[in-house]
Amino acid sequence: MKDIKVLLFDLGGVIIDIDPSITINALKSMSKKSSEDFNALDYKHYKEESSLLNFFFEYEKGNINDDKFRNGIRKFANLDLSNDKIDHIWNYVIVKINQDLLDVVLSLKNRYKIMILSNTNFIHKVYYDKLVVDIYGKTLKQLFDKVFYSYEIRSRKPELEIYQKVIDESSYSGKEILFFDDMKENLEIPKVIGMKTHHVEDITLTKQFLKKI
Repeated sequence: MKDIKVLLFDLGGVIIDIDPSITINALKSMSKKSSEDFNALDYKHYKEESSLLNFFFEYEKGNINDDKFRNGIRKFANLDLSNDKIDHIWNYVIVKINQDLLDVVLSLKNRYKIMILSNTNFIHKVYYDKLVVDIYGKTLKQLFDKVFYSYEIRSRKPELEIYQKVIDESSYSGKEILFFDDMKENLEIPKVIGMKTHHVEDITLTKQFLKKI
């Protein structure tokens, strides 16, 4: 850890507890489409080619706006839902803030720069901030030294561009950054460009690791 100056954290599966099955099951219960069609929204486990998954990724990369995304969900699910209802269902995936872990992360701010790198979209970002403000009275961008969202960068993990953006905009070299992510595939390219990595398999173990550094 002697060279590390930046602790860089993923959100979903690390700082934030997520469960895509809740959104998937809500859509399944309302739509007349085949239930299998919605499984692609659990992109951590779904590895097949899917028009829905590609559409979701384009939204996370900021290549389509919120209204086009909502209309796409309406069309795909064949449902006539208001914008608020779609947003509500879309945010079911967000279960809670892992406050114990976030407390430890924030306690390290006097020793390291703390940053976020997340594949996310604007609808989720608004909801993340609502949950965090309820606890800390500040948004994620106010709590962290810098926040990198895929929809703002127009790139998503594990694409090289998004990691390079972190290095370029943070003014730190790869070897000075320790990146925490729950998906192994998101840790391969960071290693190639010199970042140190930590695979988050268990929140409790990661919290113990952070307390020791």
